[in-house]
Formats: sequence, C-alpha cells, structure tokens
Amino acid sequence: MDVYIQHLAGSGNSDTRPGSDTRPGSDAVLQSKLDIATVAELSRELGRRLDTSKEAILRTLCENHSVYERAIAETDKAQLAISELLRGVDDMQALLGDERTGIHARLVDATENEARLRNQLRDNSAVLACLRLLARLNASLCSMDALIREGRLDQAAEMLVSLEHDLRTATIIGSARIRDVLANRVELAKESIRHNATTALQGLLVIRVGDGLAQLSVSTGSQELWQGSYTQSLFAALDTLGVQDEALAAYSAHFVKSFIIPVLASPAIARVTHSANMNNQQFDVRCDGLTTSVASTAEVCSTVIGAFEFANQALLPNYPVCDNSEQAERLSSLWAPESLSVVAKMVAERCLLRCIPTTRHDLEDFRRNADILLEFESRLLELGSVPASDIGNRPIHTAVDRLDDLFTERRCDHAQSRARELAEDTSFALFELEHHEAWSLDFVQEKVCDSGCGISPLLARASEKVAAQHVASASVGASAALAYPKCSISRSMHRLVSEAYALVNEATLSNDLSASSCLLLDTARQTFGLYGALYLTLHRTQLTKIPALAWQFFNDCMYASHHAGIIAQLIPALGLSPSESKEAWLETARHFFSVGNAHAANLVARESRVLGALIGNSTSSRDAFYNAASDAAKEQLAKSRKQVRLAVTQLARAMQPPAVTPRIYYQTLGRYIDAVCAATIEMVAGIRDIGVDDSQVLSDHCRSVCALSDLFQLDSHILAPYQNLLTASNAQGEHGVSVDLGELLDSDSETELHQPLGGRDARSNVQSARLAKEHCKLSSKLVQLADILLISRADILARRRAGLLAQFTAEELIDLIRALFSDTKERAQDIDTLKSLDQ
Repeated sequence: MDVYIQHLAGSGNSDTRPGSDTRPGSDAVLQSKLDIATVAELSRELGRRLDTSKEAILRTLCENHSVYERAIAETDKAQLAISELLRGVDDMQALLGDERTGIHARLVDATENEARLRNQLRDNSAVLACLRLLARLNASLCSMDALIREGRLDQAAEMLVSLEHDLRTATIIGSARIRDVLANRVELAKESIRHNATTALQGLLVIRVGDGLAQLSVSTGSQELWQGSYTQSLFAALDTLGVQDEALAAYSAHFVKSFIIPVLASPAIARVTHSANMNNQQFDVRCDGLTTSVASTAEVCSTVIGAFEFANQALLPNYPVCDNSEQAERLSSLWAPESLSVVAKMVAERCLLRCIPTTRHDLEDFRRNADILLEFESRLLELGSVPASDIGNRPIHTAVDRLDDLFTERRCDHAQSRARELAEDTSFALFELEHHEAWSLDFVQEKVCDSGCGISPLLARASEKVAAQHVASASVGASAALAYPKCSISRSMHRLVSEAYALVNEATLSNDLSASSCLLLDTARQTFGLYGALYLTLHRTQLTKIPALAWQFFNDCMYASHHAGIIAQLIPALGLSPSESKEAWLETARHFFSVGNAHAANLVARESRVLGALIGNSTSSRDAFYNAASDAAKEQLAKSRKQVRLAVTQLARAMQPPAVTPRIYYQTLGRYIDAVCAATIEMVAGIRDIGVDDSQVLSDHCRSVCALSDLFQLDSHILAPYQNLLTASNAQGEHGVSVDLGELLDSDSETELHQPLGGRDARSNVQSARLAKEHCKLSSKLVQLADILLISRADILARRRAGLLAQFTAEELIDLIRALFSDTKERAQDIDTLKSLDQ
C-alpha cells in the first residue's frame, strides 16, 4: 500500500518514460497487498489530493488569467499604437508616393529636354557642317567658273571631278532639292567644259569653203599659246571628264561635214595645193569647176587622204607624248572610225556606186577603179587606227565584193529608168519597119549589138533552136516564120524591145543562170509592163484626141506582145523553168494583146459614134431628111455628106499603111463607113411620109454616102511590100499566145485585087466595091435602100421573094412602103403578102 501510494505520490516525479526499469510482476504484488480499508484511505487521500490540486490549479489559472488579461491589455495598447503607427506609415507612404510621382515627372521632363537639346545640338552641328561644305562647294564652283572663263579647262575639269566626288560622298546634305541643284550645277559646268573644249579643238583647224575653193589652215598665233600647253589642256580636260572619245568623234564629224563633204560634192577637183611655213600651214582644194572634166577616182582619193594627213600633221604634233599608254593610243589619231566609215561610204557612192556601168564590157574596165578604192580605204583605216579585219567599217571592200550583184542591180535600175523615159517621151517619134520583120538569130544579134555587147553563146544557141523549130513547122518557108508585118511603131517601143533583148543577153553571158540572171530576165519583162502602164496614164488625153497616135499605140502593143511571146519560147531553150518564167512572159504577151485590141476597139467605137452624129445630130440635119426636095434640105444634105467624107478621109489617112497593115486599115474603114450607113438608114427609115421628089433626093443621098467605098483604094506603092507576105504565120503556135497575125497581115486574095507598081486601071472601082462589100456590112443595105426609094411595090415584093432584101426585116420594109406609097387597098394587100413571106 505504502509502496503503491508512494508510487502514486511520486508518480508525478517518477520516470515513467517508456523504457524505464519496471520489474515484472510488481502490479500483482500490489493487488495482492491491497484491501478495502486501504482502498478507502486511498480514496480519501486521492480526494484530498485532488482538491489540493484543484485549488492549486485554480490559483494557477487565476494567476495565468490575470497575466493574460494584462497581456491582452498590453496587446491592445500595442495594437492601438501599431495602428496609429500604421496610419502614420500610410500617411507617410501617401506623402512619399505623391512626391515620387512629381519627382519622376520632373525627371522625365528633364530627360526629354536633355534629349531634345542633344538632338538640336546634333542637328545644328550637321547644319553647320553642311553650311561649311556648301560654302566650300560654292567656292569651288566659283573657282571652277573662273577657270572656265580663263580657258584653263584642264584645271577646271580636275576641280569638277573633285566636286563630283565630294557631292557623291557628302551624306550630310540631306535636302534632295539642294543635292539636285548642286548636281545640275555640276552637270552644267561639265557640259560647259566639254563644249568649250570641243569648240576650241575644232577651232584649231580653220575651214573655209566657198567660191570654188575649199581651204584648211592652222594659224599658230603667239608662241605662249601654241607651245603645246593649250592643246594639252584641251585633251587633258576631255580625258579627265571621260569624254575624249566623244569629243574626237564630234571633231571628226565636224571635219567631215565642213570640209570633206563639200569637196566630194564637187564634180570637178581642179587643183590641190599644200603650203606650209613656220607660222602658217594651208591646204587648198580648187573645186570651182574650171575644168569640164570630172575628177577621176585617183584624184578624189588622193585629195581626201591628203586632207586627213594634213590635219594630222598640223594638229597632233602640238600634243606632247603621253605617259599613259592607253591615252597615247587614243590620241594616235584624231579620227573616229564612224566618221571614216562615213567618208568611205561617200567615196564609194561617188566613185563606185554612182559610176557602175550598165554594160558588162565597161564593167571590166571599171574594175581597175576598184583597186584604187581598196587602197584608199586601207590608208583611210590606218589614219583612224581601225583594224583591217573590221569589216563593218570597210564599205568599199564590201561594195567591191558585191560588184557583180551591184552591176546587176544597176543594170536593172537603168532598164527601168529607160522604160520610164521612153514612156514619158512626148515627141511620139515614129519608127517605120523597113520590111517585114522576120525573127531569127541575125535579128537577135542586131538587137544585142545596139547595146554595145556581143551576143552570148547561150542566147545564140537558144535563138537558133527556136528559129529552127518554127522554120520546120511552118508550111510556107522561113520567110514567114515568126514574122511581124511592116508597119509603123513608136521609136520608144522599138528601143524598149531592144533593151529587153539586151537584158536577156546580159542574163545569159554567164554559163550558169544564177539569181542575178533571173533578176535580169524578170526586169526585162517588167520593163514592158512599166512602159505600158505609164504610157496609158501619161498620154491618155492624146490617145483619145489623136487617132494616129492611138493606132501607133495599138501597133506598139501588138509589137510588144509579139516579142514577149518569142522570149517566152526562148525561156525553155535557155534552161529556165518553163512553169514560172515562161508563163510570166506569156501573160505579158496576152496582156499587151488584150490592151491593144481593147484600145483599138474603143477608138473605133468612139469615132463611129462621132460619124453617126454628123448625119442627124443637129436639128437642121434631121429636118433635111423630112423635106429632102427643098433647096435648103439639099444644101444641108450636101453639107453633111461633105463633113462625113472629110471626117472619114481624115480617119483613113491617120491609119493608112504603113501606119497599120492593110487588113487593119480595111476592117477599120469598113467599121467607119458602116457607122455612116447605119445612121443614114436610121434617118431614112424614121421618116413616116416620103414624097416622090423627096425619095429621089434621098436615093441620091444614099448612093453618095456609098461612094465612100472609094477610100478602100490604096496606091500600088503602098501595097507593094505586102503582096508577097503570106498569112500562114500564126503567133499562137507553140508559145500559146492568143495573137493571130492574120489580124495584122494581108492575104494573097486581097493583095491580088491591087495593081503592081505602075498605077491603076479600069478595075479600080470594081476592086473598091469588092473590098467595101467584104468589110462594110451595111453598104449593100444602103444601096438596096436607095433602090427601094425609087422602085415600085411590085419590085420590092419581087426582090423580097428572090432574097435580095434579106438585110431588111419585114417591119422595116412595111414601114418604108407605108412612107413611100399612099394608103390603098393594094398597099394593104402587099403588106399582108410581106408578112406572109416571113412566116
């Protein structure tokens, strides 16, 4: 028990931590020793002790509560003080915040002001530097202007280059406007230096042209100026500016334009003098045309080369030797290759291109001039230090290489110019074929020889072949093969045909037919077309007003068609493609044939209308038919017959052989007389009442008109050349041209109607009547009308039944019967009979 109480009493002080040493089995010992009294005692002890502990705990709690209250009170005070302190801190913070914001704003403003001041200082410094630079540039510009005015162009050029460098590297000049103004000012100064230097360089050589004299002179002036420094300054200034090549090119162009071109433009170069002394050098060319001869190629070349060499000797020695090899090479010649090329082209134009002959015979002699020109071009290129391999600057060499082609072009141009001249000829000179033109090798040789050149072997063989073919195919012998009848053509057409054969011969002189040969052949064909087009355009009025000229043009067309057709036959024999060249020539032949026939048809139709108008165009002429028996009507009819005969006679005289062939003459005269007969028949048939006296006068008038048939009679000496010409020649044969020479030739049956040389006999009237009957379709009708005017109705019916009045229609005869005879029962019966005869 005690032990346990002690244990309890000391439990608060005993070590009860885990791991303390407690002997096992001690609880069992206590349990075994305790009893109820002990337990009661123990409970009381425990109660006492609990009360004691409670009191102690209460005291302790009270003490602790007091301490806690004091602590709380102190804490409240402290919190109150802290709150006051925090309020003060907050007030201080608010105060400090406002002050910081103001200080920051002032600090920002101060910083911005400082930055602005720094920028302003920097800008002011840049402006000051720019102003200083502008002042320096302006001073340099003023100094440069002064140097330019003083003529010290080399120094001015160096200063200009320095100014350009400063302006290019000066970044402080921010104003684009100022930079542009300065750049323009520098550019103007550069142009001024270049212009002054170029002008001064050109002024070193004085050029005078006029009054037949072209003169070069170099005046040295004072020794101070011409010791080389001035010339050196000019070239140095140009080289500094980098425009030396441009200036030399301008000087070359100036020299060529001012001196060389006037000299080359002169046809005669009479005399060339070259004088030089210490103070004056002079080169004179006399070109006033004192001599009538044109300057030769050698004279022209030597004059041009002499002028360039004189300028070199006069100017280049004034320039000292350059240390810069590149600059020295550029100054080895004053002459730009372009200017020398221009001179070479002008010399080639004057001495080569304009002088190319138009015949191959002269071309061989002309080749000697080509050697002179080639040597001239080589020396000219040496003056300009131009490589000989530079073909672009060798126009003479190029032209000589193309001499054969240029000759062909020249020959073609000459032929076309010749065709234009012939077409524009207003003399209208006649060329009368002395005899019937038989085409043969001799004929071709004659045409070719007119051009001063022999016939080519190829053309000779082709001509023989074509002529032989036609002789073999002709049934009348060689005289009629490819023949053209004797007539009058224009001298222009005769020369044009000769020119065409000359071109054909020129094209065949070489063994092979090249493009040049084809060009010559094509030009020969084009000359025909050019002549025909121009002739019709230029002389249309004359062809309309002058019948003789119109018939001349008709013969020209037929002559051109004839020879174009023959040349078309030569094309295959020459070895050309027949599908191209031959067809072109055939088309030319057809064209001329068509144009000639159309023009002749228009002429005949126009003159026929004029002749018909003479019969009844005026009122007095028409009235004369209605009252033919009166004296006034007889006079008017006689007057109209006289006018008609005069007009027909003039027309017949304009086409009398050999103006045209007899067949054309007869056919055309028949057309003219038919026009008169038709107008007369129309006037008579239009009369509604013909009296007995009027019928006699009108019958006589009709017979007088028929008397125009005596114009068919031609003198025997006119017809003699045509008596032995046969009509079997036909140009339509192999070459296919629709030209029947029967339209141009006379037949034996016609020429036999005429007397041989020696005069006429009694059969002349019969011959004229036969020709009139053949070629005048209405003359027999007019004669029958004259008979109708006098015979009875019974005779008219009888002749109608016999078929002698077949040219009259039943209506025409009825109208005549009604006009001639009174209205009776018998006349009505006869009219019915006439109507029944045609049913």
